[in-house]
This record gives sequence, C-alpha cells and structure tokens, in this order.
Amino acid sequence: MVNSMITSWILNVIDPKLHTSVAYEDTGHKMWVNIQKRYLVINVPRIHQLKVEIASCKQGSMEVVEFYSKLMGLWSELANFVKIPSTKCACRCRKCNYDTHGTIISMMEDDKTHQFLMGLDDDLYSNIRGRILALDLMPPLDKIFNMVQQEENHKRIMRN
Repeated sequence: MVNSMITSWILNVIDPKLHTSVAYEDTGHKMWVNIQKRYLVINVPRIHQLKVEIASCKQGSMEVVEFYSKLMGLWSELANFVKIPSTKCACRCRKCNYDTHGTIISMMEDDKTHQFLMGLDDDLYSNIRGRILALDLMPPLDKIFNMVQQEENHKRIMRN
C-alpha cells in the first residue's frame, strides 16, 4: 500500500515525458533511484559561480536584513549542490568516536559567520565587528545577525 502511494506520488510530480522511463519499475525506491541517477549531476560551474558571489557579496546600500537574506539565499542554493557526506571511521571498528560530519558543519558555519562579517559596511559596522571578533567564543550566526541589526537600529534612531 505504501509502495503504491509513493509510486503514485512520484508519477504525479515528475514531468509526464519521464513517465514511460520509470513507470515499469516495480517499487517506488527503484523509480527514485532511476530518476536520481539521471538528475543528480554535479553542476561545477554553478557551484563556482555561487562561491564567487558569496565571496564578493557586500552590504553596500542594503539594510542588514536584506544583506543577510541575500547571503542566506546563496548559502541555501549552494547547499543544494554541495552535500556533506556522512563520514565514519575508516577502520569500521566501532570503537572510534569521530564526528567528522559535525566538525565539517561547524567549520562551514564559522565560514558563513566570517563571510557575513566581512561583507558588512566597514564605515558603519567596524566597531561591532571588532567587538564580535574580540569575543573568546564566537556566537552563532543568528546571534551575530541580531547584534548587528540592533546596532543598525540604534544608528537609525540616533540619526533621526
């Protein structure tokens, strides 16, 4: 019953031109694997383009929330192309307790934090950036965004 439901769902959401190429698979899983083999193609030029856009992304005249949203969009699109493999100990002894996956994710989050801070307008946010970078423990990106947004609100109030 579940297989029929999944098979039906797949057939309803894919392009009708693909129906004949997957309709005769006997399980939803086989259908999915068939489609995945065809469309799970790494788009290296787009990955490169996204990384260039992220590296060169600057706040400019945008408000902090616009700049942050732009970066979040670029990071999300990049995440669709670049998957972090689930890694386990190479020796498979089950005694090792490596958390390589968590370490890689943590490093990527740190990169995002630095990209956000680097893209901020130097004239407006160099002080808050310096205070954040001087902390012993770097807060999560969402906390840093909130701190910078509060600074922006404070500056707006002071100007008015």
